[in-house]
Amino acid sequence: MPARRRRYDSFTPSRRIGSIVSSLFSANSAVVKKNRKLQKRPYIFQQLMGVKTVAFEFLLTTRVSVRSVLVAAMPRQVHLWFRSNFWLVLAWSCFWACSDYCLASDELLYTHELVAAADDTEFLVQIEAGAPGTSWEESGRECGVLKVVIEARYDQHVLLFGGEHVTSYAFLAGPLPRGRHTLQILWDKTWTRDLQERPAVLSLRAAALDRKNEAQEPLLRAPILYLRNNTIGRFSDVPLILYWERQHSPSPRLAYTVIFSNEDGGTDTERLMARWGRTTDIEWCYSYTQDENNPIEQYQGRNHETLPFRGRKEGWHPILYDVTTNNNFSDSLSDPIDFRMRPAPVEARLEGRSRESVMDQFPWTYAIMAEEMIREEKLEYPADPGSPNVSDLRNYAYLDVCSEQRGTELYFAVLLKGNERWFRSDHGDPGSGIERSGCVRSTVELPPGTRPHDIRTLRIHCRPAPVPEGKMPVPSPAAEIRSVLRLFLLEKDYRPGQNLLERVVGRRLRPGQSLALSPDSIPR
Repeated sequence: MPARRRRYDSFTPSRRIGSIVSSLFSANSAVVKKNRKLQKRPYIFQQLMGVKTVAFEFLLTTRVSVRSVLVAAMPRQVHLWFRSNFWLVLAWSCFWACSDYCLASDELLYTHELVAAADDTEFLVQIEAGAPGTSWEESGRECGVLKVVIEARYDQHVLLFGGEHVTSYAFLAGPLPRGRHTLQILWDKTWTRDLQERPAVLSLRAAALDRKNEAQEPLLRAPILYLRNNTIGRFSDVPLILYWERQHSPSPRLAYTVIFSNEDGGTDTERLMARWGRTTDIEWCYSYTQDENNPIEQYQGRNHETLPFRGRKEGWHPILYDVTTNNNFSDSLSDPIDFRMRPAPVEARLEGRSRESVMDQFPWTYAIMAEEMIREEKLEYPADPGSPNVSDLRNYAYLDVCSEQRGTELYFAVLLKGNERWFRSDHGDPGSGIERSGCVRSTVELPPGTRPHDIRTLRIHCRPAPVPEGKMPVPSPAAEIRSVLRLFLLEKDYRPGQNLLERVVGRRLRPGQSLALSPDSIPR
């Protein structure tokens, strides 16, 4: 009896893996189509780089062992493609042969010795570093990624947001036992597959922290942040700044907040710009209250719920995991990936200021915010200020207003010189007004190319706020406009421009009323 020919069962694991790998090859055309540089290269090179790009993204998403996937898929792929496309199979084989090395190799950049004078010593570490050839806007070379290793053990990652410009970065290390410890900084090549130039670490300074020094408590209690698993390697929703505030009512409270580069879920981009004046995401993460009897530790959990912290710590540092697409946290996770950050927190004094003003202290955050929108293709081209769709973030006027509201909400409009059209922050969307009190930020989209001296008038509008279901309307609704703190445009490099309007107002508006303000004199 002749041997039966092997039949590929569509439900076997090898068939499933073969199907997945087939889809990687079929995605080549999409990769090549998006990459103008690839279109100018020979066909064979296009196929090789296309397979590498799609396969790399697949492997980062699934976290499956590189070699096990390729070994299982190879017989089926040879059967399907060897006769029809020899060069494609050859390219796949080359990628298989060197994938482990290409995806996992680290390069030593800097070594430093930490000397702990006592057990549980912690350090504030500052480095001067730059990453030539990087651009947050371009996939595959977003930024330099550094891995910090202490005594051959992984400690954290540091992302070089400043690109090629030599910038200062501060992070925390420890607690460490008494003695000498070797700190190494490695270039982690895993996450930036197209980056060829090595980052440069020019200097490193480390200062020991003192637990008895109350002024250093915010550093000693700063949370350790694990990135969300589905963002690692994609440079999306990345922590940019960690800041702390000391609050004194009713008990002394130390609160920490993270500024993320974006949020993949939650508020849509259009309403982020209208209601919050940014596409970054700002979320409080952890608080420590010194109660008379026992300290109270809390964190922001899923659905913005305030929960007691019961997770692990390193020293006094709570460990938090980003677990939702709108960057809420958990104090435990069963399968975290070793990609965490320990940025040194900065102090923020926000009395009479918006939370977004922290970004103004670090102007590079605006470039990261804008370039992530470009890379993720969330912007409208060509720009239309009459459309609610978000365009180039340099097309917007950014403004900070402080008010107290009772049953009202605000929106803003800008009039340009030589133009009778009012450009509105809400684009006519009733859900894009601002009903919260305090100091808030909003934006107004303007025509591309608008310059500071083109702005003629800012108008603040008041209207009734929607009444929550099951509640009664607020009697005598009104908004008390205390002040306008800032009005500015972004420069070509995305940094905030000069402040065009700072005014104490002290005016009450009722629904249907508005207030017009003219910017201060602006030189051409």
